[in-house]
Amino acid sequence: MSISPSPAAAVAPAFQSSRRPERRRVLQLILGVVVYAVSQVAMTVGAVLMFGLMSSGEASATVGEILAAAGPAAPTGFLVGAAVSALGFFLVVRFVSRRRVAEFSLPGAGREFGWGLLIGVGIVAAAVGILALLTVYRVVSVQVGLGIVTGLMFGIGPAVMEEIFFRGFLLRILDDWVGSWGALIVVSVLFALVHALSSPAGPIAALFVLISASLALNMAWFLTRRLWMPIALHLGLNAAQGALFGLHVSGNATGQGLFTADLVGPDLLTGGAVGGEGSLPFLVVALGVGIVLTVVAVRRGVMLPRVRR
Repeated sequence: MSISPSPAAAVAPAFQSSRRPERRRVLQLILGVVVYAVSQVAMTVGAVLMFGLMSSGEASATVGEILAAAGPAAPTGFLVGAAVSALGFFLVVRFVSRRRVAEFSLPGAGREFGWGLLIGVGIVAAAVGILALLTVYRVVSVQVGLGIVTGLMFGIGPAVMEEIFFRGFLLRILDDWVGSWGALIVVSVLFALVHALSSPAGPIAALFVLISASLALNMAWFLTRRLWMPIALHLGLNAAQGALFGLHVSGNATGQGLFTADLVGPDLLTGGAVGGEGSLPFLVVALGVGIVLTVVAVRRGVMLPRVRR
């Protein structure tokens, strides 16, 4: 009696062939950390310089306040940081891995970006809808202003810089090195720890990031092995919270969005110091989407073993 292969086994070779050949993996990892650090510095310097030019040295503020305030300083900083990160990724892949930068190739980019954006915004909208039904999310006012631009830039900047580092460098190289499941675990933990360091909520933020958005973002990369979908998903998550619904992103204020709103209720529903994305509804929705994407990834056979050399 013959046993026919599973659907996943049948399609796995196609995804195995789409895995980019990686040279000098250790060097790429080191350079990835350098690119991420330099992009963070570039973002800060760009924002501070623009703030100084606009205020003529008459005002003072912390970097966090500058990046959260409406005006050209924050968008400038985020765009500079994103540009430096993208340039660094292109240079490392092209001249260290010595291959074309398929992660940013244009065929299919619109479809992948659109799906990522739809999923990211959809997660936030569904969670906010649940909070509104529970009378936890309460709209105070609606205003169209520069705060929306700041919220969008707060989405674009971190989405590009973090996805290039965590998915473009770490997940890509570890997937090749230790296999997809091992890479998923390592990158999820590191992604959460970095957010714990950058968020006022500390370890609490790390816990929620680890068990919610991190899974969906990693699976967005595994399903395409490109960066368009995870960047768009990350952008959708951040921008929908800050620019649209007026929520803090990982505990950080992003300026006034389209809606000015209050979260009223127990920390389990408001997210406490983390903000809306630390709430139970957000966690359930984001984790649910991540699980669905994981099931799709497994069925398509995109979770691959390590490359033996």
